[in-house]
This record gives sequence, C-alpha cells and structure tokens, in this order.
Amino acid sequence: MIEQRSYDLEIHAGPCSINRQNPREIYQIADIRVKNARGESIRAISGTRVVGLKSRTSLSSNPSEMGMDFPILEEQFLLMGETQDHIPPSVEIASQIVADTDLVVASEIMMPDVQIPHYIGKIPPERLLLWNPSVDQLGWHIWQTAKYARNNGWHVGIKNGKSLGTTLVNAQDSTSQAITELEKTWVGLASFAQNLEGRITLIHRGVETPEKELFRSAPVHEVARRAKRRIPEVRLFFDPSHSCGPNLRDQIVPITIEAMRMKDGNNFLYDGILVEAGTSDTDTLQHITLDELRVLAEELAKFRSLRSPI
Repeated sequence: MIEQRSYDLEIHAGPCSINRQNPREIYQIADIRVKNARGESIRAISGTRVVGLKSRTSLSSNPSEMGMDFPILEEQFLLMGETQDHIPPSVEIASQIVADTDLVVASEIMMPDVQIPHYIGKIPPERLLLWNPSVDQLGWHIWQTAKYARNNGWHVGIKNGKSLGTTLVNAQDSTSQAITELEKTWVGLASFAQNLEGRITLIHRGVETPEKELFRSAPVHEVARRAKRRIPEVRLFFDPSHSCGPNLRDQIVPITIEAMRMKDGNNFLYDGILVEAGTSDTDTLQHITLDELRVLAEELAKFRSLRSPI
C-alpha cells in the first residue's frame, strides 16, 4: 500500500559528500524547526544526504573528490568481498545519524552489491533512500538496488539522465504528445525497481542542453510531470543544487520555492526536495547555507505541509 500521509512535502538536505567534519552540520539541520498551519513548532527536515562514494566523469587522484569510502570499497571490489568486515565510514556515520535524529539518510550508489550490504542491519526500514547517479542509466543497477530495498524496507531513488533528446522548447511544450528520450529512459529505469509498493522516488536534477543558459542542468518540469503521470505510484523530488549549480547558487531558494508551488491538476507536482546544504569537499559552490535552508523551510511551510522525522 502507498503510505497515507498527513504531509505533502519532504525536505532532504545535507552535504554533497560526507567527511569527518560536516556531520555536525547535519545535526544542526535536524534541529531546524518551523511553524505548521496550526501554529505548532515542528522539525522541518525529514532527511539528509550521507554520500561516501562519488560518481565522477573522471577518476580523481585526490581521495577527497572520490568520497571517504573509496579506499575501502576499492579494496573490497578488487578482493571480491574478502574484507567485508571493514565497514565504510559513511555507513557508520549514517547509522549514528539515524539513531540520533530519526532522519532518513539518502546516498548515491554506484556498485550495489559492494556498497549496499554494509547497510543491512544498521539502517532500519523507511530510513534509507538509495539513488543512482545521473551518469549511470543502467536498469540492472536499479534492479540490484531494488532487491536490497525490498528485503529491508528501504526506498529507491532514480535520477534522470543528462540527455534530453530534443530541444528545451519542445520538451517543455505541455501540449506535445511526443515522448522525449529522457522520459522514456527515466520511466524505463523505474520498471526495474519492481514490487516496492510506493517506495520509488523519481529525482529530477535537470538536463544538459545548449539552451540551459546559467543553469548547470536545465530543469524540465514538464517532462518530470509526464513521467510522474505515467507511473503515478512514484514520488517526485526536485534536486535544485544540480539544476542551478554554482552560477545560480544565490537563486536556489526562490527557484525551489517556485517549483514547490507547481501543480499537476489539484495536487502539487513535487513531493520532495533533495538539496545540498552546508559544507563539503565536493560541489561546495552549489550548496546553500544552513541559514538559507532555514529560510527555505520557513517559506515552504507557509503553503506546504512538511514532513517531520518519524
């Protein structure tokens, strides 16, 4: 069954990649409070990012750019599991954050059968969202991730690919009946995450196109709308950090608020936000500050019902 909800928006916020210093910011994020429609003070942020291995176009010789888990996971991949008793540090951090704050932790997964087994027994049901990087559009990786999610009561996030397959104008045409390459691939990936009973989340992070202007990856909300309509049991999140990028960092808050006002019929289009906040070793220039995150939550609470940690 799809969860019966008393909220209509989730905010997941945290650093692009986890290190030994920024978990203290996650605890500050967990304490952000807003007033709901009844005037009650509630915790505003329901989830955070705990990413220990980064997807990159090129392998970097700088360990911090690959993520704090890279040395251990590299060893385990090469030795075919002989060192599985060595827990990646991000998993230990994620487990402690969940225990202390009840936040959902969200993490990027490149090698499902190497990375995900470490979470088993450490992260309880409903507290883990595992997503694919936009550079990985292989359904079989989603299939593997979904296997672990089914067995452990977790969620699977599916980021759209970078290729739009048409012009931005055509993609945003609400009267068009054509199916874009992006939409076909995105919906196809969701078909590999079978039998998850409403625990699939499409994550829209924008696309590469010559028409993107100042955006790092241009948002195509109309394509996201059509994808959600084709698989209505999924949730739809917006990733404003990867969409806006460094050039529009100062516009992330208003652009996010505008997106969260969008409707599809009588319902809001987006069910959640996955935003980078605080400090990080990677993509620092597209992070909002914790104060900006607080302002964002306060503004959203004026017209959306926010999910507090369970």
